[in-house]
Amino acid sequence: MFTGKLQIKVCEASGLRPTDFQKRHNLTFGKLADEQLIDPYVSIDVDDSHFDRSTTRPKTFDPVWNEQFVHDVTNAKNINLTVFHDAALPPDDFVANCIIPLEDIMQHESGVPDLWVNLEPQGKIHVIIELKNKNG
Repeated sequence: MFTGKLQIKVCEASGLRPTDFQKRHNLTFGKLADEQLIDPYVSIDVDDSHFDRSTTRPKTFDPVWNEQFVHDVTNAKNINLTVFHDAALPPDDFVANCIIPLEDIMQHESGVPDLWVNLEPQGKIHVIIELKNKNG
């Protein structure tokens, strides 16, 4: 568990694709479902608490955000990153997600892990995570 300042930079993602749920609408618009670009954003949660979210990048499978988020956390175990498609009508559509255990970050060789993390069901996300303990 980690208590202190969590700084996460959401850099970019690659290989995102629309979900089967999204594809159900696209068949009626005359485009092949896999060609229908998405409007992705990243929702950041720490354990069960919402942390922050990135801005939406329109019409792309390979968004670049380069956005930084800093919050104090207490007894945190995991960072949950979820990519959503910013839908015209709520709710937004799930695209992909991953869980990054903070224990892995604390044991990383370099001080500030610069990571490409696999997303489920597909794609990758590039993040830089820095942990600053309360006592130093």
